[in-house]
Amino acid sequence: MALDNMLARRVALRRHLEGNLRADDFLVEDCSVPTTDDGTFLVRNLFASVDPMLRIFIVSKPLGNATMPVMPPGTSIPSAAVGEVIETRHPDYKVGDLVEGRFGWQNYAVSNGQGVNLVPSAIAPIENALGGLPGFTAYVGLEAAGGVKPGQTILVSGAAGAVGALVKARGGRVVGIAGGEDKRRYLIDEVGYDAVADRKSPNFHAQLAAALPDGAHVYFDNVSGPLLADLMPYMAFGSLVLISGLMAQYQTGGVSEKDNLPAVLHAVMGKGVRIQSFSQFGKDAERPAFEQEVAALLASGDFKPEIHVIEGLDSLPQAQVDLFENSTTGKVVSHLVFGKDARLALDVAKRIKTGTVNVNAFFSRARSSSGGHKMSGIGRERGVEGIRAFQEIQVMNLGSAS
Repeated sequence: MALDNMLARRVALRRHLEGNLRADDFLVEDCSVPTTDDGTFLVRNLFASVDPMLRIFIVSKPLGNATMPVMPPGTSIPSAAVGEVIETRHPDYKVGDLVEGRFGWQNYAVSNGQGVNLVPSAIAPIENALGGLPGFTAYVGLEAAGGVKPGQTILVSGAAGAVGALVKARGGRVVGIAGGEDKRRYLIDEVGYDAVADRKSPNFHAQLAAALPDGAHVYFDNVSGPLLADLMPYMAFGSLVLISGLMAQYQTGGVSEKDNLPAVLHAVMGKGVRIQSFSQFGKDAERPAFEQEVAALLASGDFKPEIHVIEGLDSLPQAQVDLFENSTTGKVVSHLVFGKDARLALDVAKRIKTGTVNVNAFFSRARSSSGGHKMSGIGRERGVEGIRAFQEIQVMNLGSAS
């Protein structure tokens, strides 16, 4: 099937955000499959990432203002994704390569290879390449801190498995901050954190004091906001705060009812606390060493990425909202290949291939029916989803229509 006849979809920015993020700030729409030129390749996205940091790209005044251009409404959401190269005019990428890059919330993307990484087989399944994104951020941050010295205590807010696994593997002690008892137990029992304080508990500060008798040597901050100020009394003398994210401030635009700066400055002056920001962007040279370290941790079972998989492009807008309004354990990714009717579509494809269903008749009913039909029992919307899914199956050579 020619790619220019394929149905494709994407999630675009409907409008710049005002106040808290809402699902209808995004628009899910049909689009054409992009075409390749010399030096580019076409990727069929398999999984797309849902990250708090996307929040800073879709406002009228992005983080950094002049250093980050405003993203116009109508632009595809620029998330990280993993996918398969299905067409190439690039000398370094061949059909069948599994790649990770900022391919966006869409079925297909064209890339010139900038910022793209081949997915090593050692970190299979493929969605681990997105689960490893927080891990790569953790790796870059720990390198920025000068590595982890044996006996050091690393404090982590918005606690994630990747940070803890890397710290433990390097001989450090790791203390986490999480919201809720379920997350606290998960980080201790499954990830191996030495201690975790529940920020929703009335005993939060008592838990921190017990977990940090000598203070934290490095604070890996994914949250910032009032929490950063609250944690300053628990920092050791000469310690380091690594700013990895500002999740508490993404929704508010940095505005807080309380001035948190004095508490932070007191710690800077009184304890010699240093504050440093960092980012994984521009650090591709460090990725091979990171992948080697993570592959070893995966093989040994010391790192078990918690991947929370949702289905389809349609689920992405609400999933982004839920990052701020609900608590989800693990890295959130969306499975894009089949969308919400994966099993049905695959079953339809198999029946078409074996000749038990007439493809033209089935798709004609799916496109025109306003109600269910005998074969699918799903109606127009899901019938069209089945068409898209069947086309994906054809591209993957899992089935073909005659």
